[in-house]
Amino acid sequence: MTEMFYDESSGILCDMRKSLMVKPEEGYGQEVVEELFRGVHTLKADSAMMLYEQMAELSSTLESLLYCFRGGDKKIKDTKRFSGIIGEYLDFFENETDKLPQGKTPDGDAQDLKQKIKEYTTEMTDQMQDDERQEYQQKLAKPRRQVFYIASATDTNASSSDTGEGSKEKNTDSDNSSQKEESLSIPKKKKNKRKYMLSDDARDKICQASRDLLRLTDALEYSLTENNQFILSERQLKKLRRIQGDLEEAKKELVNTDFGPVARKMEIVVDEMSDELGKPVKLLIKGEETLVESEKREKISGALIHLIRNAVDHGIEDSDTRERLGKSPMGLIKLKFGTENGNLEVSVKDDGAGIDTKAVLKAAQKNGILEKPANEYTEKEIFKLMLRSGVTTTKKANAYSGRGVGMDVINHNVEELGGRLKISSKKGMGTTITMKF
Repeated sequence: MTEMFYDESSGILCDMRKSLMVKPEEGYGQEVVEELFRGVHTLKADSAMMLYEQMAELSSTLESLLYCFRGGDKKIKDTKRFSGIIGEYLDFFENETDKLPQGKTPDGDAQDLKQKIKEYTTEMTDQMQDDERQEYQQKLAKPRRQVFYIASATDTNASSSDTGEGSKEKNTDSDNSSQKEESLSIPKKKKNKRKYMLSDDARDKICQASRDLLRLTDALEYSLTENNQFILSERQLKKLRRIQGDLEEAKKELVNTDFGPVARKMEIVVDEMSDELGKPVKLLIKGEETLVESEKREKISGALIHLIRNAVDHGIEDSDTRERLGKSPMGLIKLKFGTENGNLEVSVKDDGAGIDTKAVLKAAQKNGILEKPANEYTEKEIFKLMLRSGVTTTKKANAYSGRGVGMDVINHNVEELGGRLKISSKKGMGTTITMKF
């Protein structure tokens, strides 16, 4: 679980940093804001799951600031201040996650940065019109605190071949707090000896990269000796980027894994939400042994956590409603991994209420994104509206949904991998969402 969190967060942080590299003269637009918002939203959820409270709280604070800039044609004029805040957030997150491979627990103090973000947020809200400020405050209505209980790191092997579930305990006894903290520490993992088959091309790239790195480090060491500082030329930077690219290509042959850790992560999400929302929900998982590239698995995992949350929060009805409708009081969600005709498919199916197309149309109309009269939209077109940023049928945000970003994250991650979404739903019977790659 920890290894997957590290890999996923590393990719998200890299994407967020890249989005800030281009600074248009007229300011950052909505494309940059949405890219950052998706990243922060996912990092917040994953950090909370791992019990990294400082990282989760900092992400929540930054999310509130980003809300000030979302919607319409808003632009961020003060790019220097904004990029400075985002840069500090990224630096803090990277410093904390870099502790994980060393077997350390993220324990950095983000209070100063949180205060700086809050002051920035206050300045922005003070500039809002009354109706805009009221809408902003409604969106940020404080949700219930969510707490995840995770098995001891010593009992959980991040290797995808280990399907042992480990025990999850809810410990509310303050006298045992030190034991709880100890159980969450991340020991250095024993490395398993594995044998890999490498193509000749991948082997040649690794060998050449090693030779180039040796020459480059020698040149930099000489520069330090002669000038008492590192001087990296443009040519050397290009060489470093080429080395990085070659190593990334070679790494792809070493990183095929399965969905075991993702399955465990989704079980935790369902268990926690079921307890918190008072909805008995059963999660059935099939095909977790399906192989996938690690990089692709990270994106799919990020999309899945939103799909599962939507299914539990929006899809599955409460027990009383289900019994009244003649359903089992326990909701059912099926998570399936597999391949068809050589293509990867991941689906989430629930037996809940189905998608309320009228509510989706109403939300889309409120956001001003309808391009024709509402009665002219087909069911397929309505489902596509759900993928637009800001569209949510939840009247009040809670800890799990209602911010209009979940389906946007799902669609963004799937499109980045060259895939597509298929949505089918029947009112009163449930919804199935399939990611095809």
